[in-house]
Amino acid sequence: MDSINYHQISIFLFQGLIVGSLILVLFRLRTVMGNGLLFASLGLFQFVQVFLASTIYFEISETLIVSPGSTILFSATMFTILLIYIKEDASTTRKLIYALVVANLVLCFLLYSFRINIEGAYSYNPFDVSTEFFYTNIFVLFAGTGLLYIESILIIFVFEFISKHIKMLFFKILITMIIILSFDAICFSFGAFWFFNDIVKVMYSGLVSKIFMAAFYSVLFTLYLKFVEKEEFKTDYLTFKDVYHSLTYRQKFEVAEKAIQLTESRYHTLTNLVPVGIFMTRADGKTTFVNPKWCSISGLTQEEALLDGWLEAVHPEDRDKLKAGWYEDSSQKRDSDAEYRFMKPDGSITWVLGQAIPEYDDKNRVIGYVGTITDITDIKLYEIELNKLKEKAEESDRLKSAFLTNMSHEIRTPMNGILGLAELLKEPKLTGDEQQLYLDLIKESGARMLNIIKDIIDISKIEANQVTIFLNELNINEQTTYLYHFFKPETDKKGLSLTVENGLPEEEANIVTDKEKFNAILTNLVKNAIKYTTDGSIAFGYYRNDQTLTFYVKDTGLGIEEDRQKVIFERFVQADIENRYALEGAGIGLSIARAYVEMLNGEIWLESIKDKGSTFYFTIPFTTNK
Repeated sequence: MDSINYHQISIFLFQGLIVGSLILVLFRLRTVMGNGLLFASLGLFQFVQVFLASTIYFEISETLIVSPGSTILFSATMFTILLIYIKEDASTTRKLIYALVVANLVLCFLLYSFRINIEGAYSYNPFDVSTEFFYTNIFVLFAGTGLLYIESILIIFVFEFISKHIKMLFFKILITMIIILSFDAICFSFGAFWFFNDIVKVMYSGLVSKIFMAAFYSVLFTLYLKFVEKEEFKTDYLTFKDVYHSLTYRQKFEVAEKAIQLTESRYHTLTNLVPVGIFMTRADGKTTFVNPKWCSISGLTQEEALLDGWLEAVHPEDRDKLKAGWYEDSSQKRDSDAEYRFMKPDGSITWVLGQAIPEYDDKNRVIGYVGTITDITDIKLYEIELNKLKEKAEESDRLKSAFLTNMSHEIRTPMNGILGLAELLKEPKLTGDEQQLYLDLIKESGARMLNIIKDIIDISKIEANQVTIFLNELNINEQTTYLYHFFKPETDKKGLSLTVENGLPEEEANIVTDKEKFNAILTNLVKNAIKYTTDGSIAFGYYRNDQTLTFYVKDTGLGIEEDRQKVIFERFVQADIENRYALEGAGIGLSIARAYVEMLNGEIWLESIKDKGSTFYFTIPFTTNK
């Protein structure tokens, strides 16, 4: 491994610190004494640089040789040009470049003239100073002057380009100087040392040493700009004389850059305050920015939302349709709007209204989209609920209309029977049996009409909350036995088997409840079973579960389709059943039964299989006086 001369490196760093500090002091004095002293010093640097670059190189290691003139002084000159450009303007920078080029040209002619003088006559040298310096290759000096001019112009363009992509001042300076000094090391090595056998070593040494000095001077000059001559941006109104004095290139760049920064700062402040989510995308629809409110609505972070990440928060049922619509709109360069749902990690749903419009550049080309999302969850839920209420109202209106039609039929049928049979009773030749038959039919029709009127009165009271519960003690076994004997003749007439099953012994069958409501519930269920059963059997009874009595009515009748079971306890539902089920009746018996069960703090439900029968259940509390 090569041994490195750290002592020499420390000397170079010290020399660089002295040169850099001297330049910064002179740069600072320009505000008092003008730029003349700084320009004169840089001209002197050119003389020393040429002298050192053509005479003295120091060996740092076996593979690295360094010229203090080229590495320290030339690098410092390049940094000074950049410093003038940053803190002054293009006009002053241009003057400095011209001054350095002229100084180099004058130096070239002076060296050449002295060389002619030395070669053409006897010279007296009392101090025995070497005259090798005056034999420096004049072509190399001219080439170096041309390279100085090219690099001085190039440094401005490189700095401007990098400034558009990098914000930190240190990295702007560092990258610019690495590029310029690397370019100089390569070009100067090939231009000045092309005839050397070891040109690769010279070029390698120049690259390493100048990159090192680029980093060293970048730190020094950045500290100066940050803490000594801080950048300030003031917005001044134009005066009358400004109309005749346009801004320089550098001033225009500074104004534009600061204006952009100010605009971006105000834009981000605004997006943080607005109560809607804001997003920005590229021209292809990929997201590049979302504000905090957008994140709050969607449940995603800003990083998670970028590109297509926002789609992960969209409800799975809406995702494909929304994605297709969004990319279709963006490909067609048109406005976009959509309603969709976000699903947060906790499962909560947020409805949003998304809107986006394209952004255009000065050539009317779409460069991206700006959009908003607005939380419309409350509005959407209200809308959904309103639609449900509307549908329910329409359904209720339809069922009530059907109920009135059915009720008209139900009342007219027994009424017509009563009136018709009453007319027949006027016939003088009727036998006693015929008269008795007509009277029995009139009685049956009257009872049917009475039951219809009673049901109408009951449902009206329920609707008006005018039903009162009267609690008293009754024996359940007695009630079930009574109903069994009451309905037995009717089931026998239809050829049906009727059974009753009591779940408690006689001495334990006394409970406290509303006798009228209990009998109405069980009567309605048994009557329905008989109505919809044409053959087979009907069984009813009860059993005890802790503090609850569960009653059931089981039949082998028509059964109820599954889609009808959910609404069978709704009012007037019988009027909406298909013809094969729509037997006589108002269709409100089961709704009355459910209302009474709920008043007694119980529940009612059914189990049914179409064409195989049904079982209705209801519960009431097992309450006693003991």
